[in-house]
Amino acid sequence: MADRYESRARKARLKLAGVGVGVVAVLAVGGALVVTLWGDDDGVHGSPDLKPSPSASSTASPGFSAVREFTPATAPPIPLLKPATNSGGSIGTGFEHSNLGAVSAGVSYWEDLDLLDDVLARKQWKAIAAADSPETVDQGVSEVRKVREGVGLPPSGGTPDGITFSTSVKAALGRSLDKTGNVVVVWLSYDRFATIRDKGADDNPLRDETTSLVLKWESGDWKVTTDPQWTAKVKGPHAYAPDSKYAWLDGWRQVSDD
Repeated sequence: MADRYESRARKARLKLAGVGVGVVAVLAVGGALVVTLWGDDDGVHGSPDLKPSPSASSTASPGFSAVREFTPATAPPIPLLKPATNSGGSIGTGFEHSNLGAVSAGVSYWEDLDLLDDVLARKQWKAIAAADSPETVDQGVSEVRKVREGVGLPPSGGTPDGITFSTSVKAALGRSLDKTGNVVVVWLSYDRFATIRDKGADDNPLRDETTSLVLKWESGDWKVTTDPQWTAKVKGPHAYAPDSKYAWLDGWRQVSDD
């Protein structure tokens, strides 16, 4: 799944002078996690028709009709919900039991997951992994450690001082994978940036990347599941484009955390 969306990122090479960390390698860590945790290329094939997804009506603003040719850029963004709790200070949790709650959780998790600190990453994955997917925690930590070793850092440790990475989700789409709405696949379109102290932002960020999380309602919150009975049902939507009416009809909505 990551091959199609992140191939350009893997081709890039940029080293931070005096720090020894490859920015692009770290920025692209999401791709490695997606390959390991959320399936293969079958998840990105476009839908065979142009009908709205079941989630389109639930994510659209009240009063919108699919007859009108909106695009993600011309329709008002959906307001994301804030996490009600913070698990050990590592990641926001506590989202309501609704499609919007699942979408909000997916956006929040993807933006907050640490890319280089394996100890913090373990705490985060433990907080958001479903009970049926305990292997998700070790897989997530393993990928962070692989990236650390790949850029010349010890396999375990924190993020080098002076480097900040940020992920910004621009648009999302939530689809229920069952009749109850208790299992939802959340598709995300995002950018990822690195900022280096005294050097500013890097000039080669990841842009327009796409990934997905399968979330399951469990113990009063949305949890990441990699259970094959659900991941096998994931089918990709139309590619996100802010000016595409087909992306809007399929359920893509720009998001706002204001």
